[in-house]
Amino acid sequence: MSKAIVIFGSTMGNTETLAGSVVEGLEEGGKEVTLKNVTETKIKEVADYDLVVMGCSTWGLGELQDDFISFYDAMSKDFLDGKKAAVFGPGDSGMYPDNFCDAVTIIEEKLEECGAKIVEDCLKVDGDVDDALDETKAWAVSVAKNA
Repeated sequence: MSKAIVIFGSTMGNTETLAGSVVEGLEEGGKEVTLKNVTETKIKEVADYDLVVMGCSTWGLGELQDDFISFYDAMSKDFLDGKKAAVFGPGDSGMYPDNFCDAVTIIEEKLEECGAKIVEDCLKVDGDVDDALDETKAWAVSVAKNA
């Protein structure tokens, strides 16, 4: 069974809630999954996994969630080249139409720059995350099948 890690940064708990559904979907898709808060994760840990899934909310004018910044800065080809990857995150297009889920796009682009292969289009959850748990789980099943 291939191994996946879900790394999330969450200030208000929304990304963490989504991460739980991502874990369920990946497990349903046949992956052995580790869930970690980005504050407790070192970039070198991704070496132990076949699939890296990252979740991050967007703050300010399209910025990464604070806890994710140092991890993002440490991302490099040394750790991510050839890894399979996917990214998800919550946002609010009504309140922030110009910066909706920018953090998701920023992380996905960095993963590609570092040589990771994006296996599924990123998931940008708009509004109340509790309304999107089934969609999130289905997305993660697809990620697992494509990884």
